[in-house]
This record gives sequence, structure tokens and C-alpha cells, in this order.
Amino acid sequence: MVDLRRECEHVEEIWTRSQESWVPLSVAAAFTFHQTRRKVANILFPEEYANALDIAAAALSRLIPIYTPDGRGVPVAVPINLAAQKFCGGATKVRCADGTVLSPLDIVRQDLLPALVAIERVSIDYVAPARAK
Repeated sequence: MVDLRRECEHVEEIWTRSQESWVPLSVAAAFTFHQTRRKVANILFPEEYANALDIAAAALSRLIPIYTPDGRGVPVAVPINLAAQKFCGGATKVRCADGTVLSPLDIVRQDLLPALVAIERVSIDYVAPARAK
């Protein structure tokens, strides 16, 4: 089980401590999730938390560039097509329809705040509601 209160503190500490201009997408997605989640229980199964981060990454990908290193290690923007690609592994990789996996994934730190504001306005449901029995 993932304690979201502890995880939020941990993610905020990572975000604040590091002032690097490049940030792993998984960290940015976790920061986004924790800053914008509503009506999500404070405890999630690990798979639910990873899925929530994948959803946050998908939302971010609509608003800011996502980068991966090219063959020389230079970051290049990845054209994300959510109809043919899927974030997975808690926003650590993108799986393409042809089976290709893109990883590692990064964002530029200064891009996150405007995206965070836009995501906050739309109020994303990160976790599916519990089914009635």
C-alpha cells in the first residue's frame, strides 16, 4: 500500500531539494498528482498509484514537451500520440503501439508550473471510483 501523505512529503522534498533544470517525468507526474488530486483516498494500491502517475504524465504531455535522450544522449522532444502510445511504469516510460519503449523521460522544470495551473483547473479523476457491489 502507498501512503499518499508520506509520498506527497517525499515528492515535495525531492522537488524542492533539486534545482536541476531537467526533471524526471516520474517526479513531475508525482508532483502534479499530489498538487492536483481531489477525492482520492490517502492509501492506494501500488498499481493504482502507478496508474495515477501515468494519467498525470498523459495530462502533462498535452501541455508541455516530454524529452528522451537521442543516440548521443542529447534530450529530444518526443511527439506523444496518446492514441498510439501509453505511459506506463508510473510515468517512467512510454510504450508505443509497435512495442518500442521510450525511456528515460524528462521535462524542463520551468515548464511545469503553467501546466500544473491548467491541470488544476480541469480537475482530473486519477483513480477510478470504487465499483458498487
